[in-house]
Amino acid sequence: MEIKEGLKLGLVKGIIVLLPTYITAFLTDKMIYVIPMLAAASFIAASIGDAKIERRVEEDGFKSHKDDASN
Repeated sequence: MEIKEGLKLGLVKGIIVLLPTYITAFLTDKMIYVIPMLAAASFIAASIGDAKIERRVEEDGFKSHKDDASN
């Protein structure tokens, strides 16, 4: 079930990016307008979805100020 949801979300993101880009390319025939549209649509598509990000912090690699003073 999760694969179908991921595929559906990927197709929606693809449509969000490709549809405005192709319309801009068709109407203007100039690459100077197409590339910024591609970049802007990519930002919009990347913001869609409920990506659960788990941030991990490595405690061992952190130096405190007390360690710096002893050297």
